[in-house]
Amino acid sequence: MKILTSFLIIGCLISCRVQLKNHRFPNPVDTTDNEITIQEKRIFKVNEAITIDNQFDGARFSNLTVLNDSVISITTTPENEPINSSPWYALRLVSALDKSPTSLTICIDYPHKYKHRYWPNISVDQKSWSRVDSTAVKISEDSQQLTIKLSLISDTIWIAAQPIVSSTTVGTWCDSLSHAENVKSSSAGLSMLGRKLPFLKIGSGKKTIVILSRQHPPEVTGFFALKYFLNEILVNELSDKFLKEYCFLVYPLVNPDGVDLGHWRHNAAGVDLNRDWQYYKQPEVNAIANHIINTLNDDRLEIVLGLDFHSTWYDVYYSTDRTLKTKNRKFTDEWFQYIENNIPEYKVKDAPSGLQSPVSKGWFVAQFNVPGITYEIGDNTPMEFIKEKSSVTAEGLMKILFE
Repeated sequence: MKILTSFLIIGCLISCRVQLKNHRFPNPVDTTDNEITIQEKRIFKVNEAITIDNQFDGARFSNLTVLNDSVISITTTPENEPINSSPWYALRLVSALDKSPTSLTICIDYPHKYKHRYWPNISVDQKSWSRVDSTAVKISEDSQQLTIKLSLISDTIWIAAQPIVSSTTVGTWCDSLSHAENVKSSSAGLSMLGRKLPFLKIGSGKKTIVILSRQHPPEVTGFFALKYFLNEILVNELSDKFLKEYCFLVYPLVNPDGVDLGHWRHNAAGVDLNRDWQYYKQPEVNAIANHIINTLNDDRLEIVLGLDFHSTWYDVYYSTDRTLKTKNRKFTDEWFQYIENNIPEYKVKDAPSGLQSPVSKGWFVAQFNVPGITYEIGDNTPMEFIKEKSSVTAEGLMKILFE
């Protein structure tokens, strides 16, 4: 009898282990490697007093033409095509202030079929960023050129489509969080070019929420929302009790190569990683999907929800169609109601869909039968509102799941 019982226990442990599976999505996407154009790192001389370069992580522009001592034209091109219209640009200007003009006009040109998306941001230290004043910005009628009249207020100035948050910055942030109780920081594997895929485990409970971010390099506001969301998870009055019953598996930088290379959307293999959650052909998605499965099995965890933080033109939640019979399917409506009840005059924009293409949201449903939600923040959503919304959504998640 003891032998039979042992075999039954072993058999249960084997059969109960979660297996990573391929899934049949109605609209599959070919995610085999595509050739990319490697950005040439250069220093361009504007005049005797000013240089402009792309020799830093997150930089992006393809060419520079000097029109005169105070006007230049810059072109930004994507890593490969086809690609969605998210033209990323980032450059550094170094000037000898005592010899240079007081201002410089920079014209950023987008290729023929792409339209302007990101309002310019400026920094003198790559830590603090601010939006360029609207009086100094002009967008052409066809949205194919951005003109910035830049005041030369410092000897070094960075200009970028969004604040630059490189893989080094994310790694430093993860290390800082690891000093907190309930947080462990490590790596889920390596990218195609050998960069670490940072991983945070928060909490000690068995019920698990999986969180992804930065599958698409320019989507920085989504990452900011993730940071403030996790901060609330750690400091809320419910945190201690909640994190004894629940835990978070957090992958805050799925595409470190694309981020550091200044890509518009893809990884170093020229692939949209948020279309690879079917056959896991790309090393980043393959590593993270396997890491999720292995962590669930090794720690005997049960996933209850999947969240993926992104950015787009406006705030929206791409949720799971409620007609799909997932576990915890009431959570989404209760969460959205909590958000509306706790942010004055705010209405959740909910865009539910079924299992159509191999994106992470659908993978959470297909692989685990739990709700998947893509948490989208607008490109231009004010930082104070990102903070408020992130705090409310984190608190609401804890209250609904815990209570």
